[in-house]
Amino acid sequence: MKLPTERSRSRWTFNFYFLLAVTVFAPLLAGFRPISVSPENIALSGYDTVAYFLQDKAVKGSPANSIEWHGAVWRFHSKSNLRLFKKSPEKFAPTFGGYCALAVAEGEVVTCNPEAFHIEDGKLYVMKNHEILEIWKNNPKSYMIKARLEWARMMQEVEGNVQE
Repeated sequence: MKLPTERSRSRWTFNFYFLLAVTVFAPLLAGFRPISVSPENIALSGYDTVAYFLQDKAVKGSPANSIEWHGAVWRFHSKSNLRLFKKSPEKFAPTFGGYCALAVAEGEVVTCNPEAFHIEDGKLYVMKNHEILEIWKNNPKSYMIKARLEWARMMQEVEGNVQE
């Protein structure tokens, strides 16, 4: 019987941890979508993204005023908000696909509470909860820079996985 050498043990350990990482993280990467959606494929949990800008509050949208954009269903409180979104969706869509902006700054994707939001420089940022929103408000410019860099990295990883 051949006894394991230090090299074969370290190779086995590496292979074990590599397999564990692939098993845990591959489904997360495969399931990652650039826009955060509910199980029903609805963006922002059905909240009207235009209302944040016009009314400065979170307003639930209606299934009667819906549109599909970038593979997600977006709902609006009114026909006029739906029309505004159709004209320039990038202007109204939440930054970082509707994922928690502070989590993105830390290199993670976390679903958000659409009622915890912040508008800065004409951009909508949504957060996991109101506590995270307060942390974000303490230094929004710094978090925005970090989040933009992390988001660009995440999008490159997704594009790389799609091309492979």
